[in-house]
Amino acid sequence: MRKSTIDYIDTVTLFMERAIAGEPMIFFDLETTGLKRSFNRILSCSAVKYRYNAGKFEEIGKLDFFMNPGFHIPAEASEVNGITDEMVKDAPDEDDGFEEDLIGSLKIEKINLNGTVKEGSTNEILRDYIGHIEETAKYDGNVGLAAHNRGNKYSYFARINELEPGDEIVYTTKYGERKYIVDTKKEILETDWSNLEGTSDNRLTLITCIKNKVNQRLCVQAVQENI
Repeated sequence: MRKSTIDYIDTVTLFMERAIAGEPMIFFDLETTGLKRSFNRILSCSAVKYRYNAGKFEEIGKLDFFMNPGFHIPAEASEVNGITDEMVKDAPDEDDGFEEDLIGSLKIEKINLNGTVKEGSTNEILRDYIGHIEETAKYDGNVGLAAHNRGNKYSYFARINELEPGDEIVYTTKYGERKYIVDTKKEILETDWSNLEGTSDNRLTLITCIKNKVNQRLCVQAVQENI
């Protein structure tokens, strides 16, 4: 048996072992204007996150967006990937594609949460992402994040009610990565914005709704880990 075949079998075996063990898998795809790195540019970036559960792979997260190359897309590229100038005309370029909308990522190992954070907290954003509450800090200070916990394809905050003081949260952005320790968990009125006010310390404030309590929200706050 050829070495390349053996390597392929080993890779597939390792993949399935990790998948069966419950480790999430992420598949990436890039579409470009061509194959020359010195000239061609990225047109779209996609990533889909899966977990193996009950004998099948289930989608638990995704990322998908266009990028503007800054020049006319060659016809031969469009024939292959189906992406046209019209489709990318309002898209960000490579330099700012990750800055305006995608803030970073949130990871909480205790509840098996690993999601992408996007600017804004509209229903459209929360359908696919953890939303960054725009009135709050993005990194230094009090960072407000919101997400669904049920009735949605990506209910990232489905288990934040299980968090307790002392649990660790990791927040990663282009500015860096910080570890936070859960400090408080409480129910608040939906009109109570005091928990999102600016602070002198660095903290995360996670907000989600509460089943059968339409006027209340669950609020989990975590402060930066002592260095």
